[in-house]
Amino acid sequence: MNMNDWRPYSVNVEITLACNLRCRHCGSSAGEPRPNELSLNELRGCFTELAQLRGEEVCLLGGEPLVRKDWEAVCRAVGEAGLRLVLITNGMLVNAPTVARIAALSHLHRIGVSLDAADPAIHDALRGRSGSHKRALEALYSLRDAGLEVGAITTLSRANFNQLEPLRDLLAGENISWQLQMASPGGERFEQGDQLNRDDFYAVGQFISNCREHYSAAELPLAGSHDLGHHSEVLGPTGELPEWYGCGAGLWTLGIMSDGRIKGCLSQHDDFIEDSLRRRSLHDIWNDPGLFARNRRFTTDQLAGFCRHCPFGATCRAGCSNVAYTTTGNTFDNPYCFYRIERERGR
Repeated sequence: MNMNDWRPYSVNVEITLACNLRCRHCGSSAGEPRPNELSLNELRGCFTELAQLRGEEVCLLGGEPLVRKDWEAVCRAVGEAGLRLVLITNGMLVNAPTVARIAALSHLHRIGVSLDAADPAIHDALRGRSGSHKRALEALYSLRDAGLEVGAITTLSRANFNQLEPLRDLLAGENISWQLQMASPGGERFEQGDQLNRDDFYAVGQFISNCREHYSAAELPLAGSHDLGHHSEVLGPTGELPEWYGCGAGLWTLGIMSDGRIKGCLSQHDDFIEDSLRRRSLHDIWNDPGLFARNRRFTTDQLAGFCRHCPFGATCRAGCSNVAYTTTGNTFDNPYCFYRIERERGR
C-alpha cells in the first residue's frame, strides 16, 4: 500500500476526557477534562479537513461525550462536514429528551452503549457507580425503540469474563448489536491480574464462533473488535470483517485526543502520539511521510517472537499494536493471537 492509498476513512475523536464514571479498565483514565480541550470551532475545522482527506466516518467518544455541554453542536458539525456520525456513550445521561435530540441527528449512523455485564452488581463495580447498569440498559432500549441502530459494547477482563453467556441471553433477539473487546493494561485504575489470560482470550473466540453457529446475524449480531483474533484455523471469522487486514492506525484510521494530539488509533498508548492539531493542520500531519511509521514503514524484519516467522506476518503486522505493546513492550510481538495459540497448543 502506498501513500496515495492512505486515507482517514474512520476516525475516533475524543471530544472530552471528562466522565461521570470511573471505569476500572479505562485505558485513558477518564474522569477530569484535559486542560484546554478543543473548542467547537477547532472541531469544525478538523471535520472539514477530514472530509477533504476523503474521510467518511467520525466516531465521537470520551470520556463521556454527553458530559460536554455542546455535544449536540459537535455532533451536528460532523454532518455539516458531510461525514457519517457514530456516537459512544455510557448511557448515564440518556433520558427521554436526550434520546429525542440524538434521534434528530439525521446523519447519525449508529450509537454504542457500554454494557459490561448482565449482573448489575458486576457492571456497577467495574464502572465505579451504583445504578450505572440500570441506566445503560435503559439507554439501549430507549435508543432502539426510537428507531436508531444501537449496539452494546462489552469490554472484557477477568472481572466479567463469566458474563458472556448471561449477556448473550440478555441481548439475543433484542435487535441490538453486540461488540466484544479486550481490556488492556495502561489505565491508572486497571488492576494487576484483570487482563484476560490467553486461555480466556481464546475462549472468547470460541464463544463468538459458537454464537454464530447457533444464532442468525439477525438474532444476535455479534462481533469481536480489532483486538480479538487473528487468523484462526479452527474458529473462522470472529470480527466484523471476514478477514483481518492488520492494524489500520495511520492507514485508514486515526485517533484525535480532546486536546488535539494525534495518534494512529485512540487505543494506542500515549507513547505513540504523532503530532498535534495545535501545532500543524490535520492535512499536514496526515500527509507527513515520516509519521505513523509503525504501519506506513513496516517491514517483516521488524516482527519479533512468534510473529517473526508467522506466515501471516506481512499483512497482519502482529495484530493489534496496543495489545502487543502493553503486554510485551513490542508492537510487533503479540501473544494474543488465535493462530499463535492454536499452533502453540499443537493444533
